[in-house]
Amino acid sequence: METITAFGDSVLKGVIYEDDHYKISDASFQKICEESFGITIENRAKFGSTITKGETIFERNLDMIRNSSGPYVVLEFGGNDCDFNWKEVSEDPDAEHLPMSTIENFTSTYTCIIQEIKKLGKTPVLLSLPPIDSARYFRHISKGLSGDNIMRWMRNDRQYITNWHERYNIEIFKLAIANEVPVVDITSIFLEKKNYSYYLCEDGIHPNVKGHKLIAEAIKTHAKKNNISFPGQNS
Repeated sequence: METITAFGDSVLKGVIYEDDHYKISDASFQKICEESFGITIENRAKFGSTITKGETIFERNLDMIRNSSGPYVVLEFGGNDCDFNWKEVSEDPDAEHLPMSTIENFTSTYTCIIQEIKKLGKTPVLLSLPPIDSARYFRHISKGLSGDNIMRWMRNDRQYITNWHERYNIEIFKLAIANEVPVVDITSIFLEKKNYSYYLCEDGIHPNVKGHKLIAEAIKTHAKKNNISFPGQNS
């Protein structure tokens, strides 16, 4: 059974938000893909991980990557990188606030990881980001904070959250092109739905169990389109 490695944040980790709590789903897209492709995924994703934290985890696991039997290393970052410290925004909406990772740092660090994977003789595979629900996410991030102040900082436009998130998603596709590596589009399968929020948790950013099934479908479609298969794959 081939083993591939994976690095990312809570989406890749399989975290869902239910009953005001975060937990790891037993029906994550990782589990679905492992069964469908007959592979083992060494998942080193971490809740809250940015590309900088991900690089640290990646560097600690170089031997595991080098010795893995599969040809691919899956990367999924961006959802936390584009986020802000909402407590600080709430307390001082007129100040300048930077995201957890600036676009420049996000792209440069991501590029370094991609190139390092290539040097190890593996193929980096990037995952795009699932879309978010601005209304739900705003309710979530403003709990216990001043929603009015956060809205003031966003110039009274909650759609800013979605637009800014998509800014990082676009960079992922650009990174794939610039570095000549594959990218799996898991965004479109959500946007094709009339109400993609049905596939998101109440926090507006994490895919729910139904959303994880969509992601698995997108990955399987990508594999089929590109004639990617594994020795233990189910027919």
